[in-house]
Amino acid sequence: MQMLHPPAVLLIMVVFISHLTFLTAVTVKYPHEMITKTEGLLLSLKCTVEYKTKDCDIQTTWWYKNSSEQFPIMDPNRYLIRVNETERAEHRLRNIFLTISSLKLQDSGSYQCDATCLNSGTQGKGHFVRLNVTAAQYKSLKVSTWSGQLKANTAALALSTILLCYGY
Repeated sequence: MQMLHPPAVLLIMVVFISHLTFLTAVTVKYPHEMITKTEGLLLSLKCTVEYKTKDCDIQTTWWYKNSSEQFPIMDPNRYLIRVNETERAEHRLRNIFLTISSLKLQDSGSYQCDATCLNSGTQGKGHFVRLNVTAAQYKSLKVSTWSGQLKANTAALALSTILLCYGY
């Protein structure tokens, strides 16, 4: 039975811990959930990316729909994307908000947020948020029987006529 020498154990621990630090250079966080909303409503998703400033210079942070396509959501006519960032000690927190102002049935699907470090290539991916958009149930509208005719206030009508005649 062969035993490891203390310096060898220490070296193995340092290498292992440095690998763990490398793997956690960027973390993507948000609630794992299934969302059901009615078409026409507003939806806002928030993704928080936490990274160590010394280990990671963030290159990209994106929301993807049906992430097998790997095309980020960028259409400004359909989506509003806001980003804010704060620094805390040696960590930075970047919040990426995806807002869809008026949901459509075709917005149903899986959404995922990810981030990539520029200097190391380390990538963090969040889990999928599943969105189910349901058809709106419109209630029948009651049509008014009002004729559309307006009754003019006699005093306002007389004043308007005087102003018009005298050119004010």
